[in-house]
Amino acid sequence: MTDSASQNIYDRVPYPSLSYSQSHPDRLAAVATLLGMVPPSVERCRVLELGCASGGNLLPMAYGLPESEFVGIDYSARQIAEGQETAATLGLQNIALKHMDILDVKADLGQFDYIVAHGVFSWVPRPVQDKLLEVCKEALAPDGVAYISYNTYPGWHMMGIIREMMLFHTRDLSDPQERVTQARALLDVLSEAIPSDTSAYGNFLGTYAQFLQGELKGPRPTGDAFLLHDELEEINDPTYFYQFVQRAERCGLQYLGEAEFRTMVGSNFDPQAFRKLGEMSRSVIDLEQYMDFLRNRMFRQTLLCHQGIETSRTLKPEQLQSFYLASYAQPDTVELDIHSSAIVKFSGSDGATLSTDHPVTKAAMLCLAMVWPQALTFETLLSQARARLGLEGTAAGGAADVARDAQVLGTNLLKAYSYSGSLLELHVHVPHVALDVSERPIASALARLQAKSSNRVTNLRHERVRVDEFDRYLLPYVDGSHDRAMLVDELRTGPVAQGDLKLEREGEPITDAEQVLDVLAQGIEKRLQWLARAALLEG
Repeated sequence: MTDSASQNIYDRVPYPSLSYSQSHPDRLAAVATLLGMVPPSVERCRVLELGCASGGNLLPMAYGLPESEFVGIDYSARQIAEGQETAATLGLQNIALKHMDILDVKADLGQFDYIVAHGVFSWVPRPVQDKLLEVCKEALAPDGVAYISYNTYPGWHMMGIIREMMLFHTRDLSDPQERVTQARALLDVLSEAIPSDTSAYGNFLGTYAQFLQGELKGPRPTGDAFLLHDELEEINDPTYFYQFVQRAERCGLQYLGEAEFRTMVGSNFDPQAFRKLGEMSRSVIDLEQYMDFLRNRMFRQTLLCHQGIETSRTLKPEQLQSFYLASYAQPDTVELDIHSSAIVKFSGSDGATLSTDHPVTKAAMLCLAMVWPQALTFETLLSQARARLGLEGTAAGGAADVARDAQVLGTNLLKAYSYSGSLLELHVHVPHVALDVSERPIASALARLQAKSSNRVTNLRHERVRVDEFDRYLLPYVDGSHDRAMLVDELRTGPVAQGDLKLEREGEPITDAEQVLDVLAQGIEKRLQWLARAALLEG
């Protein structure tokens, strides 16, 4: 981070520059609001990212929040230049990317409502870590929120063993790609030599090898650059959570919570065991540390605020009045009777479930799924759910009944949110995403640009979305100036005629002109509907 070797390696092999939805100001403000703070407006805020790479995280924020201001700094001149070029191509006037060392940050940058440091803290020397925390203190607005991710013990004790073995095996190699290749080769040999069903060590080796090969989902993306800059980086300095908080407190900051709210509650623990842990804990910090021990946690995304700010960890249903709510959770049955008291299970994309026998809650979850990726206020959701049950305008529509339904619905939705963000999302800002495909649809300009060079684009919800080959050829033309017929013609005379986009039916290539038109028309309509559900079309 602060010497020529570090600069050289990040310029030679850039760190992957991606979006992280958990670091978006909307997420930080939502958690802060739920915990009793009154954070700055997301629509008009100042955001600083320390270690912004080429702006993969910051540029989508600037695109989606045009009335906010964004500043990113990074020590890689190459990546800053790439980010500046992207910002210029998109015509973004509200972002400044600077080639700068964190140690050189001074007060002239100003104050920021939200500060983000993802993938930096554990990989820089202690003096830089101290400076990072100092920046979060000095540059953070009075009611602002800082986000810092870092590796944690006890989980990283096991990961540290693997890292040390790979470092030993590659100790005489200087070429970055060769180091990665040899590290992967060693890991393959070790995972094969120690069967995963004979020991916890062997199981961990095998799981990590599968993760690197892309066979398993993990807390971060995979790839050679991640392996090089994370596990094989010269510095990787994990810490216990309580030690991180102590260092933050010495800088005048206090622990607020986690960007992944579900990790702050004990919903996945035995209730009796969780209660006993609470009795043993002298503070919230103690309880969080005990939960890290139980989970063998290895990574945190912690939110900090200034000391002296009052927070509350007592959640109440009426708090949901402050949020927009979104969910794509699906019921476990197609024959769903929302009027009865039969229990229905709703499942999120990560396997988390919410079971409820409350008719209004069942109706509300269906309402949210229907309007996804859009979000509804709690008041609107309650009204739509009751209308779906035929309760609006009837004797059951009295104030007492509405209040009771609001209380139960709010309690159930808070429970869903504490289980998983895939069951329910809370937002203080909602992007202008399209639910229906217009005559001349328009996709995010950022996604259209990204699709030209990658099969991963950032949607309007700040999520990474994988697009297929057809999408990549289609997206650049979804610019608001093409109707369906024009889109068909662009693909027919462009990538199809040039042989880049091959059309098939039942495994056989399509050459008949009429069939080509028919397949393109059907494919375009299908993919436009998918782009809308993937939050890639602007409303």
